[in-house]
Amino acid sequence: MIKKLFKKFFEFKPDREVQNKELVNYAIGVFGQNHAYNIIANWFMYFCTDVLYVDVMVVGLVLGAARIWDAINDPIVGVIVDRHTFKTGEKLRPFLKIMAIPIGIMSAVMFVDWGLPQNMMGLYICAVYFIWDTLYSFQDIAQWGMTAMISTNSEERGRAAQFGRIGAMIGGWLPGLIGIAIANLPKVGISQKTIFLVAGIFFGFGGMAISMMASKTKERTPVKPPEGSIKDAFKLIFNNKIAMALVIAEILGHITFRIQDIYFFKYMVSVNLFGKTIEGLNVQFVYGLLVGLPGTLSIFIATWFARKIGGMKNLLVLATSLNISVRIIAFFIGFEGYKIAITGALMALAGIPNGMMGIATTTIWGDSVDYMEWKTGERNEASVFALQNLVAKAGSGLDTMFTGITLSILQFDSTKYDLGEPQSEVFYKYVWLVYILGPAIGSILYLVPLLMMRYDRKTKEMVEGELRKRRAQKALEIEAEEEYGVSLNLPIY
Repeated sequence: MIKKLFKKFFEFKPDREVQNKELVNYAIGVFGQNHAYNIIANWFMYFCTDVLYVDVMVVGLVLGAARIWDAINDPIVGVIVDRHTFKTGEKLRPFLKIMAIPIGIMSAVMFVDWGLPQNMMGLYICAVYFIWDTLYSFQDIAQWGMTAMISTNSEERGRAAQFGRIGAMIGGWLPGLIGIAIANLPKVGISQKTIFLVAGIFFGFGGMAISMMASKTKERTPVKPPEGSIKDAFKLIFNNKIAMALVIAEILGHITFRIQDIYFFKYMVSVNLFGKTIEGLNVQFVYGLLVGLPGTLSIFIATWFARKIGGMKNLLVLATSLNISVRIIAFFIGFEGYKIAITGALMALAGIPNGMMGIATTTIWGDSVDYMEWKTGERNEASVFALQNLVAKAGSGLDTMFTGITLSILQFDSTKYDLGEPQSEVFYKYVWLVYILGPAIGSILYLVPLLMMRYDRKTKEMVEGELRKRRAQKALEIEAEEEYGVSLNLPIY
């Protein structure tokens, strides 16, 4: 049965411009890249606070500011990439090979304790993160930009986004094993420093080596570098109303008090199962798997589901609305004892459409490139997907900054855990409120610009139809000029 399904999955279908085999290679590449990204995004702050013992406010502000600045840098990288083509005529794919190993080396280096004095740690954190992110920007823009370059058909682009997000989801799960290692390995004499050193090499360097599989994809969309000055290139970005709506929505969604899962589970959660106490970090791993599984499985039906409910925008609205509702209900249920299972079940329900959001947003980013080509005659895949990077990194930076501020307000002290001392009364009183409702407030803010976005399925089909006609006319014009030496000068735009 498995062999039959495997064969069917990889069978050649002549009606498809992009075959599944190519998309699987792309998904494997994204899978590897997300090893490196998630160990940095989810564990670097914890490494700084609970392994290097840097003050939480310093880490939150310094690392948050560094991430926001690097996010601002992404549109600059996008413009550079958009205005450059390689000798092969390609714009994005070569970056997937060139940048992988240097990023892998930096990802591993970030989890080494060099024994620096505390007064130099803020500068060190900024420096290593800046170098890592500068390299990462080129690779990440190219990787997700390929979802727009891989085909001129939006359905095929949707499939590419779907495969990529599947790889990203699975790749993002595996660094979660670090929590299990932290909870259990120190009991047998393996320190957290050693755990992170090994994890940095395995997930950071190893993941980026795997990411080179994405370079097996092809660029099928015609490469047309934007004309005019760099100022004109930036103007083209900011005139993209669809992309701007997504940017504003994503940024607003991260402006809220919050804490990462590890700070909540490590200090607040324990479960008694048949007389045996299961510690918070072990509970977090199981909780994460159960909550994340429905969302992971849902991405296999994301494109089908979006068609059924009227498009990718409607999918985003549904997922965001459900996340708000479920978190409010979960707040009143609580988390003590068996209640964490009920809360987990609710979050798993919200995770079904939430797991499709990455595919929806990536597809809409690609649609915005078509929209600007229809409107202006120019394509800027790299610049647009640089905006996707910008909101991801700015969001991560805001999360880190607000986490640091929130933990400081809650009077959190990372040194107390090893000493066996409790956290502050303020921490215990408000941490559940912040953990469960903070993201709900962000989701409410996210909905506002999203509902103002005007790009429905009918408009999308009209834009794609006109672009097909224009490209066909352009092809005839080029053919006539090459064969007969005359220009038809057809009115394309």
